Amino acid sequence: MATLNRPLWRLSLLLAALTFQAQAQGRSELAEHIDLHVDQTQHAETRALDSRAQAAQWGLTDQEWERYETLMQGRRGILSPGLDPLTALGVEARTDQERQRYAELQARFEYERIERELAYQRAYDEAIQRLAGNEPRISSFTLRPELSAGAVGPGGLPAGVASGPVRYDVIVSLAGCSGCDKAVQDLLAEGRAINVWVTDSGGDDARIRRWATDLGIPVERVTSGAITLNHGTSLNVSGQTLPIVRLR
Repeated sequence: MATLNRPLWRLSLLLAALTFQAQAQGRSELAEHIDLHVDQTQHAETRALDSRAQAAQWGLTDQEWERYETLMQGRRGILSPGLDPLTALGVEARTDQERQRYAELQARFEYERIERELAYQRAYDEAIQRLAGNEPRISSFTLRPELSAGAVGPGGLPAGVASGPVRYDVIVSLAGCSGCDKAVQDLLAEGRAINVWVTDSGGDDARIRRWATDLGIPVERVTSGAITLNHGTSLNVSGQTLPIVRLR
C-alpha cells in the first residue's frame, strides 16, 4: 500500500512546490507593479510641482502654463522655438481680455527686469569707480543686447537725427576705418552722449585709452559716464561698413 502511494506523494510535493513558486512569482510581479506605479505617481507629482513653480514665476495659473506647454509642442513651438510663456500666450490669445492680461503681465515683468539690471549696473559702475578712480573706463560688461547695424547718413550719422538729450551707440575699429575717428569727433563736437564700441581692441584696455587720448576724448566726460568706452569684439558686424552709428 505504501509503495502504491509513493508516486502520489511525490506528485503532491511537486504540485505544492509549483504552487509555492507561482505564488512567489506572483508576489514579486505584484511588488514590481506597485513599485512602478509608485515611481510613476512620484514622477507625475514632481512634474506637477515643477510646472506649478514655473507658472508662478511668470504670474500664470496652472491651466495657463499647461496651455503654454501645449502651444510650444505644436506649430507655435516650431515657428518660435524658445519663446517665453507670456509672449506665446499673448500672440496666441483667444480673446481681447487674454491678450490684454498677458500684455500687462509682460510689461510688469520687463519693468521689474530692467529695474534689477539697472540696479546691478549702478553697483557695478560704483565698484569700477572705487577701483579705477578718475582713470577712463573701458567696459566689457553690459546687460544690453548686442548691437546690429543700421542705415547711416553722411559722416556716419543716422539720417534725420533730431537734436536733444539722446545717446548714440558708435561701432568703430581702430584700424582700416577712415571715417570712424571723424564720426566720433562730430558727435563729441555736438556734445552728444555716446557709447563707443571698438571691434578690434583685442580686449586691451590700454589700446582703447591711447586711441581715446589721441582723438581728444575728454577724460571728464568718460569718468562722468557721458561717454563710455567698450570692447566690441563680440559684436557681429562682419562684412558691414564702419562706423555704424545708431540712436539708442
